[in-house]
This record gives sequence, structure tokens and C-alpha cells, in this order.
Amino acid sequence: MATVLVVVLLVCGAVVANVARERAADDPAGVDLGLSLGAGATSNAPSAEPTTGQDPGSVRNAIVFLVDDMHDFSCAEAGAYLPRSSPWLVDRGTCYEHATTSTPVCCPARAQLQTGQYSHNNKVVRQKAAHLLTIDDTVQRDLGRAGLSTYGIGKNLNGVKPREYYGRTPLRTGFEDFDFWNSYQGRPGRFRLYDDTGRRYLPDNQLNSTETNGAYLSGFLDGQLVSGDPFFVYDAFFAPHKQGARFAPRHMPPVPREFASAPVPPFRYAPERFAGDKLPLFHRPDQDRAYYRRLFTARARSLLGVDEQMAIALQRLEDTGVLDETAVFFVSDNGYTDQGEVNWEGKSIPYPAAMNVPMLAYYPGRAPATDLRDVALVDVAPTLYDLLDVTPGHLLDGHSLLGNHERKVVYGEFYAEANGLVRQESGPRTSNLRSWRMVRRGRESYVEWYDPRGRTVFREFYTARAMTRNKLFHTRDADAPSPAKIREFRRLLERHGSCRGTVEAGSPRACG
Repeated sequence: MATVLVVVLLVCGAVVANVARERAADDPAGVDLGLSLGAGATSNAPSAEPTTGQDPGSVRNAIVFLVDDMHDFSCAEAGAYLPRSSPWLVDRGTCYEHATTSTPVCCPARAQLQTGQYSHNNKVVRQKAAHLLTIDDTVQRDLGRAGLSTYGIGKNLNGVKPREYYGRTPLRTGFEDFDFWNSYQGRPGRFRLYDDTGRRYLPDNQLNSTETNGAYLSGFLDGQLVSGDPFFVYDAFFAPHKQGARFAPRHMPPVPREFASAPVPPFRYAPERFAGDKLPLFHRPDQDRAYYRRLFTARARSLLGVDEQMAIALQRLEDTGVLDETAVFFVSDNGYTDQGEVNWEGKSIPYPAAMNVPMLAYYPGRAPATDLRDVALVDVAPTLYDLLDVTPGHLLDGHSLLGNHERKVVYGEFYAEANGLVRQESGPRTSNLRSWRMVRRGRESYVEWYDPRGRTVFREFYTARAMTRNKLFHTRDADAPSPAKIREFRRLLERHGSCRGTVEAGSPRACG
């Protein structure tokens, strides 16, 4: 029976083969993970454009690999970061040179992936807002309704303790079956898993976190490749996330032993020499050049473990005759400033190092290509619906990547919060960040920062994608914006900050 696999790799984890899989509890009707989005939040109309060069009816299965906090890299560098999986993802794939996430922090970014909606629509606006996600408005739930076996692995949504997914009254995840855990300790013997009752236990198989993701996937494929039943897998890795929020060596990302001395792509230290035109948080570097080099090297080597597990899975699919009918995506949940950019270490900020993400795709029957459109994380779910020929049960803000949609405006939003989870996830200084929104059109970008009452306290305008010279500070520059230009961008910001759905779906407040 013909089988097609879609693999979406969102930077947060890895895949291992030939290890026994421990199955988690089924997802019976339990406590709903989310609340209703309110009136006007749902629609049965998809927002996908017509496909070109790919027959959606031929795709039966999908896998999403999610990796955590990977900085963007160019299409030219992709093979250096992913040397083992590059024969599929790079040499025969499509590279999206200008991919972004609209909320550059883990939990909201994952919710965008699962819903195809911006944070202000799916309501997961903060790290601890996962309980607000409406599970019936997720791609995994819709694909399950369409008859696919759905399976989630690894790190799901921040703010939900993994034990809440197990036991007699588990939180709904939308997946028929899952093995979720949540630990930033990736080395063997340093993290715990969960059995079907929600009991934590220490595995004794000497696998690291990345290999554990791979072992679960391998076990799932054992059954699915035999049965031939259609399936959807969401495989969320922890790599290359740090093991803590501080700057100590023990908080560096875990590096698999076999990659401890592996060569990595070039390190390009890029602190902002003059950051006085930004908020005070960005005026001075977090750490020195030597620290950032160590951090960059550890993260690149941690990603090599993910690359190895991807290659194992892709090779297995090719060996079993499945890969010829398999679509593969690689994307990160958000970027990361690990080369000193903007004098900041972490994410959560409106600048390219945090907003930009790597995205690669392998589509059967399509020639290798570099796609220069502005695409976004919210476009992944619409693409899955399109490939699998499933109609979404809710309104989508993104567009299928199989179509010809040209995004005219890139939108971003971040909602401030201060708690231990935020410091652990995003760095010790993230608790000091204000909420912000931004829009970019072409090379011009506009940013607003807000106080807790929603009042604008700082504004920025840039005329280059690098966003390194705030023209609202350097007012004597020849290309400083006019008042009319600022009014125009403020209207764009307001429009996209309240947008919902797409023109194709007939939405009156369509997202760009």
C-alpha cells in the first residue's frame, strides 16, 4: 500500500532508531486543555491556495520534528549544520530563505505550529498560557478526525506539567497516543520519563534525550510501516536548548559524546557596536566573545545529534520504499542570539536573530529550489492540511506553502511575563522585557514597546533588515521616516495585531 510521510522538523529535539518504544496512555476524553476562542473564532473554510507541482491526494502520512531554539542559517550553510540529513533536505529539498516565527518563544511558537494561528487568536500568548489552547482547533485533532493515527513525542507545551497528561483524568492533547516529558537535562541518567499512570521513572537504557525521541519514533514506525495505516507524528526535541538559564558551563546544551569534537560552521561574533538607540537592556553585551563561541559551538554540536537521528529515520523510510512518497519539513520554533547579536543572549525579542528561523522542505516530485518569499511558522499547519487533503475545522491565519501566496507584511508579537519558567526557558534577563509588537514590509520595520497598561513607551523604525539603526533616534539621517510614514506603519501594526483568517477564507480582517 502506498504510504507518504510528511516530516516537519521544528527546532526542539531528535530521532533514534532500533530501540524499544514505551507507549504512553491513550488520550481518552479528559480535561480539555483550552478555552473557547469566542465568537467569530472558528470557520470551516481552509485558507490554502491551490497547489502547484504536488498532488495532495497522494500524501497519506505526516511527521513533525520540532527542535528548540535553533538560530537561523542561510540556505548556503544548511548542509554544514545538517550534514547527514542534507542529501534529502538540502540536495533534493526546498530551502525557505526568509522564514520567521511571529512570537519568538517556545510555547506560543508551538501553539502556532499546531493551530496555524497567530498568538492573539489561539490565546497562547505566554509561556504559561498552554492551558488556553483549544484542542479542537489543532491540526493533530483534525487529522485524527480524518482517520490518521496521531502520536506526539518529547517536549510539548511549556506551562503544562507532563504528569497532567497522564492518569485518570488527563489533559487533552489532541493526540491519540503520546510520550511527552519535559526536562532540560539531556544527558543519560539526568532526565525522567512517564509511564501510562503518570509515574516518573529514570530510564536505564543510557540514551540521551535526543536519542530517546528517536527511540519512540522508531517504535511507532515499527507498527505503522507494517500496518500501512495513515498517521501523523509530532516529534518535539529538546536540542539544542540550553540545560539552564545561567551562563555556567553546566547550563550549556548537552552534546552527544560522538560529536564532542565535531567541526561546526563558522562562528560570526556580531555584537551591536552602538545600541544606544534601543532600550537599555540592549546597550551592553551579556557576555564576552569567548562565552558566545562556546555557546555557539555547543549548540551546533547538539544539533548534530538531531541531524543524525533525522538521517536514521529518512534512510529507513528510503530503504522501505516510503521516502519517494514522503514530504519533509525542517523548521525551528524560534531563533536564538548565540553570536552576541543585539548584545543579548536568548530569544523573545523583535530582531532578526530571534524572529528568523531555518526552514527546509523535501517535496516528492519537486526539483530542488530556494524560495525567497517571506514565509512563517503559521504556514506549516495549512501546508499539512493541503498535503493530506483535510479540511481544517477552524480559521487559519497562515497559507499553504504549496501555493503561490506572497506575504506582504511580516508580523510579530510578544507578551511580557516574569516567572521561573520564563527565566529557565528564555534567560535570566527575559523577565525584564516589555511586551512588544512589530511589522516589517520589505526592508522597513516598525516596533512598539508597551508598559503593563498597554501604553506605548518606546518606538523603533529601521530601513534595513538587520535592524541596527533606529531611525526614530537618528532623526537627521537622510532616510529618517516622515510622520506620514510612521502613521502608515502604525495602521499596519493595528491591522495585523487584530487580524484573523485570510482573504481566501473570506475573512473581513484577513492576515497578510
